[in-house]
Order: sequence, then structure tokens, then C-alpha cells
Amino acid sequence: MTEHLSGRLEVFGFADLLQWMELNRRSGRLTLVQGTDRRILDWRNGEIVYVSGSLPRHRLGAHLLRSGALPAATLYELLARNFTSSINLTRLILDGGYDSHDGLSLRVEELARRLLFEMFEWREARFEYDPGHKVQPILKIGLSLRGQTLAFHGAKNLDDRRRRPRRAKEKADTESLPFEKEAIDRSYWELLERSVASTRPEEGRRLFGAFQEFIARVRGLVSGNVTMRPVYEDTARALQELLTRSPVDPSAVVSIAALDPHLTLDLLILANALSVDRDNAVGTVPDAIERLGAPAVTVLIDRLSAPDFTTVPEADPAARALRRASVAAAVAAGPYAERYGITRERGYTLGLLHAVCYADVFEILQSMDFPAGNFRSTVLEVYRPALAAGRCEIWGVPLDFQAVISDDGTDTSAAASLVRTARGAVPGCAIGILGSVEVDPLWSDEIASEVRIVFEFLHLGPVEVKDS
Repeated sequence: MTEHLSGRLEVFGFADLLQWMELNRRSGRLTLVQGTDRRILDWRNGEIVYVSGSLPRHRLGAHLLRSGALPAATLYELLARNFTSSINLTRLILDGGYDSHDGLSLRVEELARRLLFEMFEWREARFEYDPGHKVQPILKIGLSLRGQTLAFHGAKNLDDRRRRPRRAKEKADTESLPFEKEAIDRSYWELLERSVASTRPEEGRRLFGAFQEFIARVRGLVSGNVTMRPVYEDTARALQELLTRSPVDPSAVVSIAALDPHLTLDLLILANALSVDRDNAVGTVPDAIERLGAPAVTVLIDRLSAPDFTTVPEADPAARALRRASVAAAVAAGPYAERYGITRERGYTLGLLHAVCYADVFEILQSMDFPAGNFRSTVLEVYRPALAAGRCEIWGVPLDFQAVISDDGTDTSAAASLVRTARGAVPGCAIGILGSVEVDPLWSDEIASEVRIVFEFLHLGPVEVKDS
């Protein structure tokens, strides 16, 4: 069999799927997705050789920390390399001599079994089998259990779980995102009717094709692996300069990150990579640096500023617009933060990261043919919040950051309200729909003056502030 296979667990149950893969001695990658939860099962000749999950609590790093196999400091350094390269974590651990092959195999097997048994509870999920995926197992895990045996253990595990109260977090993990075929088809016609008065059949077919491709790429990002964002060119130069000093002062990264939303996000992603509970996630660069420690921070900034790592061109129009919007909102959020019961540092970071998912959207659009116009604009604003919610889950950022990054203008939380006000304080720099917000006219000139100074330093152009 060389063709792909896809379907839903409501039709083809998980136990049946496992047995079919085993009995037919299939090789390749089986991906299952339920809401923001994605599980990957790699197969070789009918045996499961690797299992992974997309949520922070499913990751190998968190499992190794929880089991006491490796200390947090070592894991952060390894993850800094893992997130900035194509080298997986198991290879980094073995090559670095941090664990034996047999020892790591047992730990990976333990995690794999837990992830597998949890999936017997899944009822509404889609799956896709890619027989062409090249599987190169690094570890030998003992998951060559027969499908029937797995099904038996899974059913027993499910019975045990049903006797225990279900965690609220587990329920939240399964919230669906609007990427199923039926939802996509329905959404297309609703959005077309909302944004376009009339369209010719051939134009409608073209827009539908572009719409489907856009949604497929968004869905890929939501279920993708964690990777670090490339930083701006001037940020890379500043980090390279910092690395010439010995010893490297991690606190010096704070002022550099304050002007680059991508570097800030990278630091938060790494610092929260071992947190299984987002209530314990950090939300500021100083807190991230304190958690990571100097060695991990040094590894990360060395990788992000390396010649072989991509950087964001300063002259790129979309990247420039995003940076203007991010920095302006960050500066403006500072004075307003205390009014919303938020610290100035956290308010600044919330403002700085509010537009990060627009970068994902712009990158998708640059690589496909999606005609500009009302329909495309409407699609972006409707699907950006879903993309942002999924990405924030994978990144493990605090929930108030998710509220801001995925805000569609209706979120009533203090964090989202603060950032909407901050964007309204410098409306000429805002990206996306900007609703009606109340700003303090006494602060307008002060904020505009501070934003202007930062923009001049970064060569981001003039600042326009509308009269109140």
C-alpha cells in the first residue's frame, strides 16, 4: 500500500486501527488529532517504534524531568538545541552521554504507553496514515505488543480512568478547532456571503481552492512541532556582540528582547517547555531567564544568532509592520498596565507579543496564491484566533497571553482589554481590526514621544497619533 489513508475514530476505532496497522505490517507515520492534541505514532513493519504528543505535558522533556532522569538545567540546554535544529531530543541525549541507550529506551517506552492508553478514550478525532514517511528509530522501545493486547490494556486503562474524576484540564485539551471538512465547507459559504456581494462561478472555485489551501496550512501550524522563531537581523547582531563577552551576562538579553517579539517568544517557549501546568508558566523575559539559567540562555542566543539560522530581514514590509505594531503596543501598555491590575513588565510583554500570529498568517500568504480583497481579509480575522489558540497551547505560554494573542476584540479579560487600549493609544501602528477604545488624552503625547524614540532607534519610520 502506497497511498495515504485518513478517516475518523468515530468510524474506525483506535483499537481497530492499531490492529490493522500491525496485521498488515505497515510502516510510516500515523497521526491522530483531537482538538489541539496531536499524537504521532511511527511504525516499522507493524511495530510501533516511536510515540509523541504535541501538548507540553506529553513531551519527553517533561517526562524525563518528572521521572528524575535528567535535571531541568540540562534539559533546557538540550531543548534549546532541539528547538533550533532538526536533531531530535533523544539523539541529543544519547550523543551527549546523558543517558544510556537502554535506559532512555525504557523511559521513552513508559511515556509512549501512557500516551497510547490515553487515546483509547478518544471518540471524536481524525487520523491520517502516511506510508511514505521515512521512519528511522533511534531507540528500541518494547511496544511490539500485538494489537489485541494493546486493545485489552487500553480498555482496562480506560475503565480505571473512568472510575476517577476527570481533570478539567483534560477536557480543555480536547476542545475542537474549526478545521474539520464540514466546518470548512460551511465556513467558506458564510464568509463569502459576508464579504463579497456577488462572484462568478470560476472566481468562486478559485477562492474556494485558495481557502482550502490556507486552512490546510493553518491546521498544519496548529498541530506542528515546537520551533523557535527567527529573530530580526539587528537582534542577531546584538546577540553576537553579547556572545563576544566572557562570561556572557544573561540579564543583558532583557533589553535586546524588549525590542524583538520573536526573541521574547522564543525565551518564553523554552522557559515553559517543561511546565505541564500553564498556571506555572512564566510570562516575562526576566522570569524566563531566571528559570532557564545562564547555560541554556547562552545556547539559545548562540543558535538564534548563528550564521546558519534564518533571520528576519529588516527591510521586509510585513515584518516591519508587525514590529511597529508590537513595539508600539508594548510601549503603550506600560502606563495603562496598573489600571488593569497587571505589572508594567508583564503588560509590556503582552503588548509585544499580541501580533505574533499575524507573522504566521503573513508567511502563509506569501507562499500561496490567495487574492487580496474583502474575502481574504475576512478569512484572516476569522481564523487567526483559532490559529493563535492552538499555537499558544503548543508554546505553553500563560493563559493571559493566549487571551491577548487570540483576541478577536470580544475577550473581556484584563490582559486583552489592556492590549486593546494600548493599540488604540497608537492607532496608526495597529494591525488588524481596531475597535472603539477609550484612551487617556493626558498620556497620548507621552506615549507617542516614547514610541517615536524607539522607532528612530530601530529605523521603523514615523509615528502617527490621531487626535482624541
